[in-house]
Amino acid sequence: MMSKRSQGKRALAVAMAATALVAMSGCGKVDSSKGSGTVSIACSQQEDFCQAVTKAFAKDTGIKTTYVRLGAGEVLARLATNPGEFDVWAGGQAENHLLADDKGMIEHYAPKGAGDLAADYKDDKGAWTGFYTDSIAFCSNTAELGKKGVKPPVSWADLLDNKLKGAVAMPHPATAGVGYMAMFTQAVLHNGDKGAAIDYFKQLNPNVMQYSKSAATGTEQAGRGEVSVAIALDSDCQKAIKAGYPDLKTTYPTEGTGYEVGAISVLKGARSIKNAKAFADWMMTTQAQNLYAEVPSYAAPTNPKAKIGDGVPRQDKVKKVDWNVRQAADARDAFIKSFESDIASSSSAK
Repeated sequence: MMSKRSQGKRALAVAMAATALVAMSGCGKVDSSKGSGTVSIACSQQEDFCQAVTKAFAKDTGIKTTYVRLGAGEVLARLATNPGEFDVWAGGQAENHLLADDKGMIEHYAPKGAGDLAADYKDDKGAWTGFYTDSIAFCSNTAELGKKGVKPPVSWADLLDNKLKGAVAMPHPATAGVGYMAMFTQAVLHNGDKGAAIDYFKQLNPNVMQYSKSAATGTEQAGRGEVSVAIALDSDCQKAIKAGYPDLKTTYPTEGTGYEVGAISVLKGARSIKNAKAFADWMMTTQAQNLYAEVPSYAAPTNPKAKIGDGVPRQDKVKKVDWNVRQAADARDAFIKSFESDIASSSSAK
């Protein structure tokens, strides 16, 4: 039998070990306990990032995770026609999440870690929380522009050059958030004048070869030489460059450009609100946002502790317009209706 003294030493050792384990568990970024059930994501991010995020979350939590890759406009349409299809919306501009909130589609929730974010990266009511940011840029094929005797554009006016007729790609504002961001940027540059913004795109229309469904389509077209310039996100252009299109070059308009805060929202009617919130919490962690450096997506994470990947465009170096998320959300429907009636309907772009 063990002596009382030995028993006392053993009890002390067990207690000290337990205390150490508790202390160690408090240092982790992600809860090691496994969850159960499922969570369904509407993912408005690049395909490989959607795959990486859902796979990593499922591995960390034990929660079965599925996703559908959709543009922001497509998500809004799906939420309106099939509420309850998704539990969480991850990606897409914050103003689109506000529009969903206006229609009662969002369950207000401030994820753990949201307090560490800058004020313009989150909604004070918890409708959305930003997890990445990037900016509108011009993604140019320098070889194709050289054939036309045109330099890479450095202003919005440069895109109106007659030498670029049928040589510009732009995402359609109704299906891809970047297209609408470009429209709202023009309104901001014209002191809120919607008519002036529409007039700009009427002038640009003959130069547009295609209004694409997806934001990344234009960068691929530019990379293949099908167009000379794409209005795109700088992150998408950088991704295309790294994917093997060395003739591509990213430039920014000197007048100023729009930018996005890619957001996450918990959706009303989630089949598992607990798992939906767990995913939102997880997306704010340093571990999750480091995936930008590891995939990479070339967007900048909002978590100030997360890694900035090699080649990620420096957002602090970009001249940006003053961006009001609420105003951008409120103006969206009217701008898209005007675009479809005044521009796309008379366009030869396919």
